[in-house]
Amino acid sequence: MKDHNFVNHIRPRFIPDGVLTILYTFCLGGLSFLAFVILGVTGFLLMFHYQPGDGTGFGSILTIASVIPYGRVIRNLHYWAGQLMVVTVNLHMLRVVWTHSYKSPKQLNWLIGVALLILVLVLDFTGYLLIGSQESGAAATVAVNILGLIPGMGMGLAQIMFGEPSALSGSTLVVYVWHCVGLPIFALFLQLYHFWRIRRDGGVRPL
Repeated sequence: MKDHNFVNHIRPRFIPDGVLTILYTFCLGGLSFLAFVILGVTGFLLMFHYQPGDGTGFGSILTIASVIPYGRVIRNLHYWAGQLMVVTVNLHMLRVVWTHSYKSPKQLNWLIGVALLILVLVLDFTGYLLIGSQESGAAATVAVNILGLIPGMGMGLAQIMFGEPSALSGSTLVVYVWHCVGLPIFALFLQLYHFWRIRRDGGVRPL
């Protein structure tokens, strides 16, 4: 009987020859996960000194960059890892479309990948809001107004996602919790499942 349990597919007994070649995948999925790991480590370090809130978010960013030892390096690593992940995930999705790797039996993993792309974009956006500047406040206001257009549940959804950002700052405790806890945990579990599905479906090449 063929075994399909999760544990055996984390470390399968064999992988078909050539299904993970660099010239085919360009290691875009691996680079995306590496960027995610860097974001997790640097984000954890930033959490010790960042203070969310109107009037405190932007000030704590300045403190991290100018006062905390190696704070500027850690923040820059966090920022550029985030931009790298946005680029590599988008290129990864284009590679999947170009090679038709979304076809049967990989339709479910394609949908997981789409969900991860959306999560990465939301994480990048919420990170921008946590800068706490006037520009991020304007961006938060636009996002709240857009969600508010959804009939019935728009304003409630905006409150759940963003709290009550001011026009001068997008930094709120709600955005902070989503960016640092809720969205990363969800993204981590989806990535682990995504990797397992790749191995279970026989690699990255079209079947």
